[in-house]
Amino acid sequence: MEDNIYKVTRILMGTYLLENGIEKIYGITSGNTKKRSNIIVGDKVKVKKTYDKYVIGEVLERKNYFIRPPVANIDQMIIVLSIKDPLPDYMLLDKEIILCLSKNIEPIICINKIDLVYENDREIEYIKNVYENIGLKVVYTSINDENSINILKELLKGKVSAFSGNSGVGKSSITKMIIGNKKDIEIGKIGSKTNRGKHTTKHVELYTICDDTYILDTPGFSSYELYDVEHKNLKNYYVEFEKCNCDFEDCAHVIEDSKVCDVKRKVVSGIIDKDRYNRYVYIYNKLKEQYDRRYK
Repeated sequence: MEDNIYKVTRILMGTYLLENGIEKIYGITSGNTKKRSNIIVGDKVKVKKTYDKYVIGEVLERKNYFIRPPVANIDQMIIVLSIKDPLPDYMLLDKEIILCLSKNIEPIICINKIDLVYENDREIEYIKNVYENIGLKVVYTSINDENSINILKELLKGKVSAFSGNSGVGKSSITKMIIGNKKDIEIGKIGSKTNRGKHTTKHVELYTICDDTYILDTPGFSSYELYDVEHKNLKNYYVEFEKCNCDFEDCAHVIEDSKVCDVKRKVVSGIIDKDRYNRYVYIYNKLKEQYDRRYK
């Protein structure tokens, strides 16, 4: 019997829920597969039916994967920020964009709770001037505006999408509206004293919205660090640096003088946002410290 290809959508007690757009089955691993592969949610696997069991024989090559949380083959990351309660965390946003680009994942910024602000709110203006201006996709949502959620749904079609962001920004509320009755997603409440949301999502699971559209419901994306990005490569994930003409090809845009660093000149002239550049310098120095500790 020919092997069929399925996607791993949930793992529970050594059993794998597998889907291929037509059917759902439960699979197990053979002894050899257990030794060779650490199967995670999002993996594409070859499955063969042996008697009354579906046995995973091979894990196909991954497009990308994360260690924490353990997921694979993500097409795009919906980075959710709330415009209020809590305010946007731009350091976290920049880190998430960097990690997406380093793993060939398209970042999409989702500004949630837009019903709480006026159109000319300074946070929205900042996001438009800085992030939309460099070509990143931005979508504006509110769970009280079904049309805004439908616009987001259009961006999900035909993709495996993960949601990330701080607690309290509304990830679970948005996900619940998109997934519907497929899962009872517990919604956290904003802590009145800390103004931070409570973590509500407990495990990693991939939900099928339609034949080729999936959403990863998972904790952890708001807490990861840039564990596999080196300081010397950081500049490659800043779109606004691409058109700069520094005197030296290996310019890090940190310690160099503005006489030789075009990025610094564009920061001074206002072409590149100063705050985002300062966050770049902070992240660069942190990554360099990690690198130096590792190799000295």
